Amino acid sequence: MLTKFKLPQAEVWKHFPSPNTPVPESPFSNAFLSECFYATMHVRTPLTIALIYFTSVHVINSIIRNKQIEKFNKSNPEKKTQLSALSEKELKKLPAVPSALSKTSLFKTFVFLHNVFLCVYSAWTFFGFTKTIASTMNLFEGNFFQSLSNYYQPKKLDVFIHSVCDAKSGLFSRILNDEGYHNLEVFGWWFYVSKFYEVIDTAVILLKGKPSSLLQSYHHAGAMMCMWAGIRYQSPPIWIFVVFNSFIHTLMYFYFSLSCLRIRVPSLFKRVLTSLQITQFVVGGSIAVLHSFVWVIDTSDVVSPENLEWVSCISTPEHALPILINVIYLMPLTALFSAFYIESYLKKKSA
Repeated sequence: MLTKFKLPQAEVWKHFPSPNTPVPESPFSNAFLSECFYATMHVRTPLTIALIYFTSVHVINSIIRNKQIEKFNKSNPEKKTQLSALSEKELKKLPAVPSALSKTSLFKTFVFLHNVFLCVYSAWTFFGFTKTIASTMNLFEGNFFQSLSNYYQPKKLDVFIHSVCDAKSGLFSRILNDEGYHNLEVFGWWFYVSKFYEVIDTAVILLKGKPSSLLQSYHHAGAMMCMWAGIRYQSPPIWIFVVFNSFIHTLMYFYFSLSCLRIRVPSLFKRVLTSLQITQFVVGGSIAVLHSFVWVIDTSDVVSPENLEWVSCISTPEHALPILINVIYLMPLTALFSAFYIESYLKKKSA
């Protein structure tokens, strides 16, 4: 085996990345895209947007709740009530208070096109990046591993792990861009930017006169920070977020697009989709942590096939920080999705 598992490199977990860690060079030749890339690499960009988004949603939620109570009291004068007197279950049964804009055909067309766009974009990311992974493995097999073929017989798992973990020649390598493929930096940055655009999902719900759940606002705000950390510090496990999440989003926005067309989707599909979302958090988070136990051959300094140097897949504090951020983010998110699953499917079934 040309990879092995052993305890993580302890030093990388004891320190935070240096504030002087250089920002990666822009992978784009276009001047405008390069400016956008550098602007979004500052931590203040995702942090400010996430805070404004999260705060604004919950302020608007309270306004919508008050309007819902007013509408309920007008429709049921004999059952007049106050917001504080209602349970969570009763709050969910309050009537929607849609805005005038949400009733227009222009709005409905926009929502449909929005979902179609995100479905197509997510599919492009998933299939495009899986092709990049295969291309990276081919480069390893044709270059580095070929020089060791007389001494070792590398397995596909060896090649895949090296393509993920090798900072210079792996998924973040600029060689891929020269070969006509997008590397993880390009796919990952666009996926990171898409997290800002996805807040339109929340705007649509609010315009339809329904409060946005904590699950959704936490989900969107946290995803911005997780993707920022992975791309800013080029952490190997961020490939999991891109691959898993783009696959789930392809299915999710396909479902939303069908719903816009009033095409009935079996409840089984929705249940499976929620199960897949929970699975990606548990499995994806576990695989991300597992990266720290993986050691690979240092391909930049092979003295001889008999004297190989081993390096940790997570070899710097910069690589370790995004893992911590993602794991901390995923624990509450998994709990929120699990609660949603129980409330939406298990309790309804028993009822």
